[in-house]
Amino acid sequence: MISVIETFQQNKNQIYVRAIVEDVIQIYPATQYDPPEYGPALCEASFEMDEDELLPESEDALIDYLDELDLDWKVLDNSDYNLGFTE
Repeated sequence: MISVIETFQQNKNQIYVRAIVEDVIQIYPATQYDPPEYGPALCEASFEMDEDELLPESEDALIDYLDELDLDWKVLDNSDYNLGFTE
């Protein structure tokens, strides 16, 4: 699930998206009593659209559209990116 779109680029029918995606990296390992815990990460994905397909205009509708595509998100280096966690 996407929480925020960082960048969105369209080159003809090819779409490139960089976004904060929920539950993609393991934050805490499993213990004897609890399952592993996952959190958000900066990720990117790309896909090709049909020529006659139109993208939603609002950001919320675009996020819903991208979530429905079940994209293959690639986790980027998050070492210098603040995801809201505190040390």
